Amino acid sequence: MSSRLISGQFGRQLATLALPVILAACATPQRAPNAPAPAPEPAVTPSAPNINATSPTQDALIQAERQELEREDEEARKARAEREKNLHLKLVQTMIEQDNAYAALAHLDAYDQKWGSDRQSKQLRADSLRKTSQLDQAELVYKSLLSGQGQQKSGPVWYGLGKVAIERGDLKTAATRLEKSIQVDPLNINAYSDLGLVYLLEGQKEPSYNTLMKANQLASGDSKIMANLALWGLVFDDFNMAMDIADRLQWSDNTRNQVMSQANSIKRRFDAKGNSQ
Repeated sequence: MSSRLISGQFGRQLATLALPVILAACATPQRAPNAPAPAPEPAVTPSAPNINATSPTQDALIQAERQELEREDEEARKARAEREKNLHLKLVQTMIEQDNAYAALAHLDAYDQKWGSDRQSKQLRADSLRKTSQLDQAELVYKSLLSGQGQQKSGPVWYGLGKVAIERGDLKTAATRLEKSIQVDPLNINAYSDLGLVYLLEGQKEPSYNTLMKANQLASGDSKIMANLALWGLVFDDFNMAMDIADRLQWSDNTRNQVMSQANSIKRRFDAKGNSQ
């Protein structure tokens, strides 16, 4: 028997013997009859996503949005308060213009209780005090507005102080204060009108005319300022100008007589001053 034949037979026998061993190794092990059943492996349940969880970036965005809403709410409250304050002050201003200065003072007391006094309310209070002839108190409030304030805000204050001096009959002080008011606020028509009248009462012919003409042209022919110009014409003997203004304003005979009476009174004042000197 050849060696090749022996080798082939031996290989077939080895394969026959190895096959049951391999099958036995791959077979599922059998549980002994009395052996306990193995514990089942716990089932793995996939975890549900946490819908409430947020990333740091989301937290920052939420916080930023909340702060923005709070800021907008605060700005809305401030804007509403500012509107209320402005409306209250406009009401007071209207009262003063309608010669209801006592009522204006009462409203200013209420304003100060609610909002606290500020520059505008103090200015209106000083105007109201002046309108009610409480000149000393008015002057104190006006002067308090001059301290620590910028030059650009002092025009109305100097004007108010000038009016106080006029009420007291102190024309020289009035002229100085009204001049300061115009220096600060060159377009203050009322300051020009009152200063021109002060110059007129002081007998300053040219300064009075120039100042009244500025007021007249700035105010586009305001009847009160034109009346002052007519008075100037009567005092300084420019009767043609005075009569022309009287005709344009359609003055009655009674009004003409009143203005003429004022002019004569001013002339007598000039004479008295001249005689005293």
